[in-house]
Amino acid sequence: MHNLTYTRMLLEDDKDIPQLVKVFTLPEVAQYLSIADNYFHYVTNSENVYFFKVYENSRMIGSIHIEKHGAVLYMDILVFPEYQKRGLGTCIIKDIQHDIFGLSYEKIEVSIDERNTASLRLFKNAGFICTSKNDELIDFVYQR
Repeated sequence: MHNLTYTRMLLEDDKDIPQLVKVFTLPEVAQYLSIADNYFHYVTNSENVYFFKVYENSRMIGSIHIEKHGAVLYMDILVFPEYQKRGLGTCIIKDIQHDIFGLSYEKIEVSIDERNTASLRLFKNAGFICTSKNDELIDFVYQR
């Protein structure tokens, strides 16, 4: 079992931003997830927006972006490429499903690029149900 811990990013000048930007600009990440120039300002200064750094044994291995609207969570998770295919994404999703952040949700919604077969498989295996397809994005819902 993985020993994951989470730290919410609260400052737009967080010391880990250069490392995160580097990962988000990797071609294998940027094809599915992109961030704007003001992204870290947005996630640290917007109400009901949460950005968590994910650690395994004190090494940052990924991130989570959650936006809460009413009882619905919209989220993206990223496991850094060098840590993928180890079950970490599954653990992160299970932790969110178990509401470890205390966000009191009723459902979680995600949109996944149809080419991102690893993420499609990950969320299907975590109990998310496909609800619609718009252009290249497939929408999934997890109902509590």
